[in-house]
Amino acid sequence: MSLPQTVGEHPTPAQAFEQGAKYAALLRHLYNHPDFKYQEPPTAAVAKFDLDKTPQGLYFTTEFVQTTYVNNVLPYLPQGASRKCKDLANPWAYADPNYKWEWTWDAGAGAMKDAEGNVVEFPRLSTPRVESIAMDFVTRNFLAKKLILEGSNDPKTAVILGGQDFGDEVRAVAEQLE
Repeated sequence: MSLPQTVGEHPTPAQAFEQGAKYAALLRHLYNHPDFKYQEPPTAAVAKFDLDKTPQGLYFTTEFVQTTYVNNVLPYLPQGASRKCKDLANPWAYADPNYKWEWTWDAGAGAMKDAEGNVVEFPRLSTPRVESIAMDFVTRNFLAKKLILEGSNDPKTAVILGGQDFGDEVRAVAEQLE
């Protein structure tokens, strides 16, 4: 499945969920990168980063991907989806075996469902809002992929990232972004 063919076209719930799941997976890989350091073990509710020990390029890229997820992907998902659906969750809630998930994606129905099987409605954004998000998303998505996939090879990008190598797992997830 892919994004709408026309920039500014509203994504379907399935397209919005797919992008959300891809970005959430990428964030899990970035925040769990061996070089990403924390002041204390993160929990589903809070993560305190150790910016003195985390390489700037890794932090910068992770923050960029997080901002893209929050500003350009989450608006198309039901409110609270990143706290209620495991596939869209932050890395620490995702890893917590005791965290209670309220929603699941039903691929067959092309819908998010709550614990009782009721469909969770996706928002429908106005055309100007969709166009604004889409233009920003295209640029940010391109840059996120460039930072991760070419960060250690492209001299200009390496200057920004300090030569950060994200590893094969992060690159594999980033390649799936559209």
